[in-house]
Amino acid sequence: MANNCVTLRQAGRADAPLIARLHAISWRNAYAAILDTGWLADELDTDRLTVWSARLAAPSPAMHLLIAERDGEAMGFVCVVGGADPRWGTLVDNLHVLPDAKGSGVGALLLRAAARWAADAFPQDGVHLFCYTENRPARTFYERMGGRVVEEMDRMAPDGRMAPEVRYHWPDAAALAGIRSSGPA
Repeated sequence: MANNCVTLRQAGRADAPLIARLHAISWRNAYAAILDTGWLADELDTDRLTVWSARLAAPSPAMHLLIAERDGEAMGFVCVVGGADPRWGTLVDNLHVLPDAKGSGVGALLLRAAARWAADAFPQDGVHLFCYTENRPARTFYERMGGRVVEEMDRMAPDGRMAPEVRYHWPDAAALAGIRSSGPA
């Protein structure tokens, strides 16, 4: 799948360090005022490498992980878990784009590709994700993509603190993917 010379490829076990690096860069940029700065500086890299190494060593059959690249350089990734919630459907567990690539369409390409996979693999499900309440740029993006806030909650953040989050939901994965219209707006 391509968009303005951006290609998407399935991630594999050997991509764990790359995914961890992209994830850490994205979090340091987007969460500097949300997560503990000491944790972001001192523990984030090891934490993300541990998480992604474990996930890719024994991937769940319900997990789909794509990397976006332009000219061989990784620009972002998306990880979805099909059928993760009986009410809300497939979980977009991670969607991260490097700071320099934001606004270029890579995030939309990744989100639509994830929704396309969800529509094919879990056609009865919607799509949902969690977003920190304070992450205004991401919230603006999800709302522009048609997501609706369906819940607000405090959840444990990776740095060990409770943080307010919202759940965004798209009831029709195929409509989010652009496969079919979800009907009148």
